[in-house]
Amino acid sequence: MKRTAMFLTVLFTFGLLSGPAQAQELTLDDCIELALKNRASIIRARGTESQASAQKLAALGAFLPRISGSYSYSKGKETNIEPPNTSGSDYAYVFDTIVVGSDTAIDASQVPTSFATVDEQDIGPSKSWSASASMSVIDLPNWFNLASASAAKASAQLNVLASEQDLIYSVKISYYAYLASVENVSVQEEAAKRAEEQLKLIQSRFDLGSASKSDVLKQKVLFGNDQLGLLRAANAVTNAKAGLAYTIGLDPREDHQFATDYRVREYSGTLNDAISFGLKSNPGLLAQEKAFDEARHSVKAAVSGYLPYLSVSASYRKFNGTQAYPVSFDYSSNSYSYGFSINWNIFDGFFREQQVTSAKVYRNNARAELADTRNLTVSNIKTGYLDIDQLKEQKQVSQENVAAAEEDLKITQEKYNLGAATILDLLDAQVSLKEAQVALIQVDFDLNLAIAKLENAMGKM
Repeated sequence: MKRTAMFLTVLFTFGLLSGPAQAQELTLDDCIELALKNRASIIRARGTESQASAQKLAALGAFLPRISGSYSYSKGKETNIEPPNTSGSDYAYVFDTIVVGSDTAIDASQVPTSFATVDEQDIGPSKSWSASASMSVIDLPNWFNLASASAAKASAQLNVLASEQDLIYSVKISYYAYLASVENVSVQEEAAKRAEEQLKLIQSRFDLGSASKSDVLKQKVLFGNDQLGLLRAANAVTNAKAGLAYTIGLDPREDHQFATDYRVREYSGTLNDAISFGLKSNPGLLAQEKAFDEARHSVKAAVSGYLPYLSVSASYRKFNGTQAYPVSFDYSSNSYSYGFSINWNIFDGFFREQQVTSAKVYRNNARAELADTRNLTVSNIKTGYLDIDQLKEQKQVSQENVAAAEEDLKITQEKYNLGAATILDLLDAQVSLKEAQVALIQVDFDLNLAIAKLENAMGKM
């Protein structure tokens, strides 16, 4: 009774897992789409791409003029002037008669009769604005920096694709593991039902005196093991669903529903076709190639630091205000200037040498990493391609093994009923069938993974 209760509990648990979905079932494509939206690795890769775009824009800006402008306004008072400024406060007219030959002229002028001392006066208001521009005309490091930044941006874009592709591969692994766990539940459930039916048959034979107590006990042990296998399989489904939910960026605590149907894609090309396609399309490899280009241009930019560079500049200033001391008067002016400069860094304490050395080390490392990435890409393509061929043959053998195990169980069952086979023979036949069915599930799982691995290595999404 306890074992029957356990069996019913397992069936009830699995019924909850595979019962009516509260929400729409998520297909593999749905899972991939969610993962590309939610996972932090993709968000980081896209952020790096944005930074690379900004760096390229900054490198392009080095070719544009630097423009600045200013405006100023001032007004104030000047006090305690020493020595004080003295000016007339009252004036009288003085007439002078001037005789020149036969002509007489009268000259009138104002003469101050009293004076005022001024020790303070207003300043301003004064207003001025100015604009200036400067631009590098010949500066080779700017050109190489722009080329390096362009390569870095292209590398970052390809790294986004590589991150997306790796994430898609991870989603496929989790999704196929979920499918395999669901299929394994079906196999374990069938094995438990078969063991229960055998137990009932042997128990009835024991009641009739045609089977021994040992046969009943052995079958009970097998039935108990199959029930535990079913429980483990049901738990594996729960774990696989939680792992898949995490992989696509969903909360594993929630009960997400995933579709269980999937059509395996085939690859019909040759190994050389796969390698050729991968060397041209794998985003990780292409990103490494751009990283190497970036490093090469960085070396050129560092070496060009030994060369002089030419820049031009121009400025304009307009002033309108009041000149306050020693006397107040309005004053305005316009001024402009232009020119060029040639700069040559002759010696900077070996700083350029350090930059050149660092750039060359970075370039050599990038070259080595490119070679490693290329070799790894080819190796993964070969492994995936050969695994597919091997697993196709293995799947055919596993299918034949399942058919043989089913037939062997039927024959052993008949022999046992006739007394020509022992309970151990019957138990072995039951276990062999279950193992063959589980092996077939594993082959399907491995075949799906091999195809996904080949596609990932080739650069196919």
